Amino acid sequence: MIDLRQSSGILVLGAVLLGMSHTANAQAPSAADQCFGCHNEDGVSDSPNIPTIAGMGDFFLENQLTIFAESARPCLVDFLEDREAVDKCALIGALPENTRAALAEYFDGLSFESFDQPVDQVLAEQGAALHGDSCDRCHTANGTETWDDAGILAGQPIPYLVRQLRNFREGKRWQPESMARETEALTNDQIEALANFYAGAAL
Repeated sequence: MIDLRQSSGILVLGAVLLGMSHTANAQAPSAADQCFGCHNEDGVSDSPNIPTIAGMGDFFLENQLTIFAESARPCLVDFLEDREAVDKCALIGALPENTRAALAEYFDGLSFESFDQPVDQVLAEQGAALHGDSCDRCHTANGTETWDDAGILAGQPIPYLVRQLRNFREGKRWQPESMARETEALTNDQIEALANFYAGAAL
């Protein structure tokens, strides 16, 4: 089962681990070779369709791997140029839990870098207001923090953010009920605004 819990309408993904040092120099698990083709060895995206997973928080990353393993988000990656489609659910589902945990720990130990992209400042200002009204309870500090176990939204590629927000809105990706109430009401314009806001948020 997915180890995700909801309390008082707020997603609780696990205990916050404070003061733990990152392991940027740790050796990558052998299974990481299956990740490098899309996410690169440093976990930093060079594609507008792929998120950066470096430094995202090991608990968040492990839960995302579990969500894939349980087919609770879209499985097929078929939007990458010059690469064959990949069924991420099948790929990750074949990994034992301890391997998924090791992958999460490895990528969390790497340094996050924002994706280099232009941001529409008018849309970003609109997105800032939407974030403050609907998202800030869980995605604290403009989506820049990992301690809230919600992953880093700031600095992610705009096309990736847009696609995932649409997946949430359309019920294609698992989300807590409190988040679903917000995403189901989003218009395409509001999704573009949020994506530009997060993309330009300073880390």
